[in-house]
Amino acid sequence: MKWHFSQQLSDQVENEVTQRDQFNNDDVDISETIVREAVQNSLDAAVDDPCQVKVIFQWVDKESGLDPKFFQSLFDGQKRHAKAAGIEVDGLDFNDPKALVIEDFGTCGLTGSINSKDSDNFSDFWRRHGKSHKTGKSRGRWGLGKLVYSTTSQIGAFFGATCRSGDKDQVYLMGQTVLNLREVDGKEYPPHAFFADVENEDDFYKRIPVPIKDPDLVNQFVEQFSLKRLAKPGLSVVIPFPDPDFNLQKMISISIANYFYPLITEQLTLQFNDIEINRGNVRERAKEYAKNKFHNIDVLFDFIEEVYQAGKGDLLKLKPSWLDDRKLDENDFDSETLQAIRESFSNGELVGLSLPVTLKPKEGKALQSSFAVYIKRPVDLTKGTDLYVRGGLTLPKESKFRKFRDCRALGAMIAEHEAVCSFLGDAENAAHTQWITNTEKLRKNYRNPNPTVTAIKKSVIQLYDFLAEVSEEEDQDALLDFFWFDEPEKGKKKRRKKPKPPPDVPPIECSKPLVRLSKVGGGFTITNDEGLTESKLPREVNIHAAYEVAKGNAFKKYSTHDFTIGINGSVEVKTAENVKLISAKENQWLLEVTSIPFKFTVSGFDENRDLKVITS
Repeated sequence: MKWHFSQQLSDQVENEVTQRDQFNNDDVDISETIVREAVQNSLDAAVDDPCQVKVIFQWVDKESGLDPKFFQSLFDGQKRHAKAAGIEVDGLDFNDPKALVIEDFGTCGLTGSINSKDSDNFSDFWRRHGKSHKTGKSRGRWGLGKLVYSTTSQIGAFFGATCRSGDKDQVYLMGQTVLNLREVDGKEYPPHAFFADVENEDDFYKRIPVPIKDPDLVNQFVEQFSLKRLAKPGLSVVIPFPDPDFNLQKMISISIANYFYPLITEQLTLQFNDIEINRGNVRERAKEYAKNKFHNIDVLFDFIEEVYQAGKGDLLKLKPSWLDDRKLDENDFDSETLQAIRESFSNGELVGLSLPVTLKPKEGKALQSSFAVYIKRPVDLTKGTDLYVRGGLTLPKESKFRKFRDCRALGAMIAEHEAVCSFLGDAENAAHTQWITNTEKLRKNYRNPNPTVTAIKKSVIQLYDFLAEVSEEEDQDALLDFFWFDEPEKGKKKRRKKPKPPPDVPPIECSKPLVRLSKVGGGFTITNDEGLTESKLPREVNIHAAYEVAKGNAFKKYSTHDFTIGINGSVEVKTAENVKLISAKENQWLLEVTSIPFKFTVSGFDENRDLKVITS
């Protein structure tokens, strides 16, 4: 119909899609990823600030009017490639069509040029992979998140229809399939291909996929998939044959757990089929669908409401010098202020601080920004919770759950200012669930960012620690679930035997490491550590490398398709000082260290994948 597949050229590097595991692994499953990716992109594209965005998840099928013949016609030409890529196309029932439709409203849609590459949203969404121009409060940064749309389609494809402000009733429709490298009719094809028209098709260097120009086809597509897009700016994503593991109740639960902050603060409304979640009913929806995600729902939501209202006023603002020692502690306050906030905390009142930070971009002047931290100990709280929010996006893996559960306190770190949101966005992992202090984007864009990220991550727990020092109360039931004894009957006293002191145990001296492993661009370096002395030479060192995997043992799942070493391998030795290379095969080296100091450096690994290295 409209599918266009460009052949893999012999002078181009083969590039397999390997990032799917980032969105479906032990930390996050595919149901969570599809919700987070869709909602965060919609919040990024909000027209207003503060934003009021609505995102609708709708399942369509034959009963809702989806014609099997039209549905099947959308995959003419694509099915052969999907089958060649290993997808079980024959197991899909095209006579029983199904699709998940995700639409947002209150957004600007995919802005930018539709027939040339620029740095705007349309090109970023359709024409780039692994690269993004998002900055500031934008929640998605890696340019990989849209991969979840094709990953969650059993046929490896998705479609997008966008309408932009100022374009009146114009709807721009395109589609994309992302498949493994494959061979069709004796020709090799790269992963990405388009459902689109093509401009400059006869010019190899200028041809470019563009939205479908046939208005009848566009209107039929909008009608068949029951899109509400016409004259309403935003983006509609259609995922055919969605992942069968999607569960409506689970997705609602996940959405509330991840986005209760923007829901409560009126930045967001969600809808799943006919079930709407908004500020007015999010508390009741949480009790109905996400009760297992929260402790003390009413207490937590009251806390968020109070935090939201406090953020509108003037918070206690610290001086920038609080970061001089890279931590928040009692020395950052004068005695009167410290006593006042400790009393507030002891009385179960909310304590809120505005913490200024100075960010040092590698280009341009230093930026002054700030974030807020809040802490409270409600009287009727049974288990504590802490949350970390950047521009409305909650990062669940940052929660210090055990600490706050046992301390019975509520804490929050809220970042809304443009500069600090941009900084923290560069620190996030691909799934946007936690901050990492040493990401490539941080190193590229900022000078010495690690201490600032660490201070922000620890600010809530540090605030709790010094406030709680004088307010901790003895809880006689705290260890009741772990230790207990039967009280003796009244009138009968049992004589306790004096316990014998434990025998003296000689201290165990820790062995010193023999070698030190360091990361370098595209590889690693191994040098001697303090435990390796001349008296221990010569000594053999075995090195074993593999790419990290989401599940299982990385070394057992190593494949020669990942990389090979040796004379004809893709990975090569750059430096070998004072070592003799005994053998190099597949993913293992055997060295003999002849003298100290020694240095062994290897490079050539894929920098987009996590490398795991062990020595013995």
